[in-house]
Amino acid sequence: MSQPRPLGVWTAVLCGFGVLHVVAVLVLGATSTQWFQATIGNDLLWVRLAIAWTTTQLTLMLLSAAVLQRAARLPRGARGRARTVGLAITAGLHAVISTASVGVLLWAARVSVGHVLGGTIPSLLFGLTHLAYSDVDLAWVPTLYHTATTLQGVTAALIVTLSMSCWFLVPAKRRQRFWWGFDAALVLAFLAVSFLFPLSPTDGDDASLARAVVRVGITTVFAVRLALRMVGPLLSMFERIGFRSMVAARHLRAKKTGFLAASGTLSILAVAVSSCMLISVLSVMGGFRADLKKKILGNRAHIVVDKAFEELDDWQPLLERTRQTKGVVGATPFLQVEVMVSSLSNRAGAILRGIDPATVSEVTELAHNLTHGKLEYLQHPERILDSSIHTSPAGSTTPTGPLDAMIHDAERAAAKGLPNEAKEDAMPGLIVGQELARALRLVVGDRVTVVSPRGDLGPTGPIPKTRPFRIAGIFYSGMYEYDMKHAYIDLSVAQRFLRAEGRISGIEVKVKDVERAAALAAELASTIGQDELRVRDWKTMNQQLFGALALEKLAMFITLGIAILIAGFSVFGTLTLLVQEKRREVGILKAMGTSARGVIRIFVIEGLLIGAAGSLMGLGLGFVLTFAAEHFGIRMNPEVYYIDKLPVHLDPTEFAMVGAATVVVCLAATLFPAYQASRVRPVDALRYD
Repeated sequence: MSQPRPLGVWTAVLCGFGVLHVVAVLVLGATSTQWFQATIGNDLLWVRLAIAWTTTQLTLMLLSAAVLQRAARLPRGARGRARTVGLAITAGLHAVISTASVGVLLWAARVSVGHVLGGTIPSLLFGLTHLAYSDVDLAWVPTLYHTATTLQGVTAALIVTLSMSCWFLVPAKRRQRFWWGFDAALVLAFLAVSFLFPLSPTDGDDASLARAVVRVGITTVFAVRLALRMVGPLLSMFERIGFRSMVAARHLRAKKTGFLAASGTLSILAVAVSSCMLISVLSVMGGFRADLKKKILGNRAHIVVDKAFEELDDWQPLLERTRQTKGVVGATPFLQVEVMVSSLSNRAGAILRGIDPATVSEVTELAHNLTHGKLEYLQHPERILDSSIHTSPAGSTTPTGPLDAMIHDAERAAAKGLPNEAKEDAMPGLIVGQELARALRLVVGDRVTVVSPRGDLGPTGPIPKTRPFRIAGIFYSGMYEYDMKHAYIDLSVAQRFLRAEGRISGIEVKVKDVERAAALAAELASTIGQDELRVRDWKTMNQQLFGALALEKLAMFITLGIAILIAGFSVFGTLTLLVQEKRREVGILKAMGTSARGVIRIFVIEGLLIGAAGSLMGLGLGFVLTFAAEHFGIRMNPEVYYIDKLPVHLDPTEFAMVGAATVVVCLAATLFPAYQASRVRPVDALRYD
């Protein structure tokens, strides 16, 4: 076998420059919108970008040609010749393909009107092919771009793979010196970013986001490198535990055939990827549950005291006893009924809730969720007219027209001369959700008509009762059902409007510990001592919703757990091959007196080490992914998903369960190969040795 050829200087430069070029292409593609918007109207920046990109492409092409020329001089069959030639050819093709794809985008950014549509790649290509050159058939341009990007991804993966493969052409001593220098630099970088850079970015600060990404990236590389450095010392410590652990560790450390080494590496990677995938999905689903729980508890009470299909009379003593119960933070009455709300442009059904503005903030976050208007406008509706500017739900302010200004001035003048009762009767305030305001095209100060089924009885039957209201505020709860269906008015106004003088629908209660809401609800029911009253906690009221989430989470755990079972088959195959390769060693151990049970324990320990290594790698990678998603945020369209970023919740219990499940599967996969090893007879194993 020929000796490894030292990696040439030009080949080493091509490896490093090729990997950096791949990273640069990925970054440029991810930030293409910002680059396009920055080049609009800035010819100097566009020229600099074009020159820098052209220089980079020419450099990569020249390096590829130089390495290809030197690699062609090597004799056929020389170690590293095929890898070096493949790297040079792939890097040259990558440079040509990248020039085509990025060149198309730079051209489209200059001549199309895609920036008007947002500066995205599809809009740039659309503007180029349909608007900028409407009289020329340029339908082939998008096809060229998509083909180039596909080939670009393939060549980028080959460059990274071949560069890593060429690393083994470097002599072992040089590689060792490189890693010592790399580790020293990595430790210094880790200490620097730990003290200088933040771990979580500041909202709206791109520089803070970049520093946080750098810190997380360097910290992750440092943790991976530290874990790899600790493998040897940990195995050495494991060998000192006992005879069986020593043999198992020596088997894993021993040099193996190429196929078995690749199989062992792939089995560990399979376990790591499957566990990482499972914990990431569970964390995302846990994030959705936590986000939903937060929104529900922010808009509804922890405990509700009411009657089934009836209203409560003489409820003040009940409210006082509820507030005096240990563990209760706040309590507020409410009156609820379904109504119809109509504006000048549309109408929609809603759940009208009469609330006490003075105590509702003790239980819910309605005041905090108000994006426009104020909660005090329910008690003082005449203050709604103090401003001559309407604020839309989207956040923009629109001055009223001359006719609206005259109407509002007249209403303000009339309202100032009326007593408080007359002001409320004239135009009480109404708070609606953002989606309901959008559907009815409402802004703060607009007038709406509320239709209640609790009306008078006429000659032809019940007559619905109607009353005008003025929009006093618009809230955003983060839940579409609440923002579309809920509306709030003052409790006294609701009692008069709904013909429920002195009556309420129930009492909403907020407790100190939401997880003990069920126990506190039972205690509160015994304290009240009225069997006709229902005392329900938030889990009972939303049992179907959270039950569906729990069932979905269990289904995902079982479905993705199959991936861990598949990884267990990889461990099974690896240990089976290991038993065949170590057949002679097993025969020697049994000839020296090792029992069949001892042989089984040796291979079970090896499977345990493989499963533990894969599980730790997967959980570590899953933690990094979920941590980055939680702190940096994966942006989502709030108009579609009603959330601005993907919710993630890190649960240590789930990490422990996934890790334990992974190890158990790997242990189960080792039983049959270990049993096969225990049946090896020393005579058969040593017959031909």
